[in-house]
Amino acid sequence: MPSRHLIAALLVVAGPASAAQTPSPVVPVVLQGYYGMPQTIHLSAGRPVTLEFVNRSWNRHNFAARGFFASSQILGGNIHKGNITLEPKEVERVTLIPVRGSYRTSCVLHRHLGMQGEIVVD
Repeated sequence: MPSRHLIAALLVVAGPASAAQTPSPVVPVVLQGYYGMPQTIHLSAGRPVTLEFVNRSWNRHNFAARGFFASSQILGGNIHKGNITLEPKEVERVTLIPVRGSYRTSCVLHRHLGMQGEIVVD
């Protein structure tokens, strides 16, 4: 039978069961056609955020930001080697805590057509 001290210690570490977490803000990142990538995405350093990647085109796209994803604390989402690949009309969400800096982004598949941008974390 667990002692009262052990139960009390578990409650202190875990916190109260009724504590609700505040949802992180959602920032849409829309990809469409061969030109539709946000030029600059502004985020706040150290604050959780959910990036919602939306592929509105009939073409496959990806969002490559290796340095950004490598430096951020990823809380949820499907990132593979600093990329998120989106099939036509697909939506993916990534929740993370970004680190201050400026990071290059692109659609590797269509970078030569101008699909590139920047993430600025202040």
